Amino acid sequence: MSAPSSIPGPALAAAVLAALGVLPLVVVAFLVVALGGLEADAGRDWVSVVLLVLPPLLQLFALGWFLFRRGRVPLVLAALAAIAVGVLVLTTAASVGSSVGLGPFVLAICPVLAAVLAMTPAVGRWLAEARAQRRGRAA
Repeated sequence: MSAPSSIPGPALAAAVLAALGVLPLVVVAFLVVALGGLEADAGRDWVSVVLLVLPPLLQLFALGWFLFRRGRVPLVLAALAAIAVGVLVLTTAASVGSSVGLGPFVLAICPVLAAVLAMTPAVGRWLAEARAQRRGRAA
């Protein structure tokens, strides 16, 4: 069995960007939930709460999955979830007549860049090495 290879530059950059991408998602979810922004006449809108809390959790899961060299697809799914949060913020603002511009998509910059970097060939080889090592141990 060969020694594990060091993490390539694009994989390290993807991991750092994925970690940084969690912070704005958590801040938005916390501020909206803590400030009561999802209160309706009948109580809290739990569907929207879940839609705001789930993306940072998915981003953290994707980061762990990636760092344990299990795969990169969760990073792509987390990036799509971050984009969905931006769309949710835009539609909510539009429904109350407020204009926020493209600011909510700042939430998705780091997760999208992390997903793009994770799809590079160097990262693919790094993940393939880990997969081959796991198969070698299992046999």
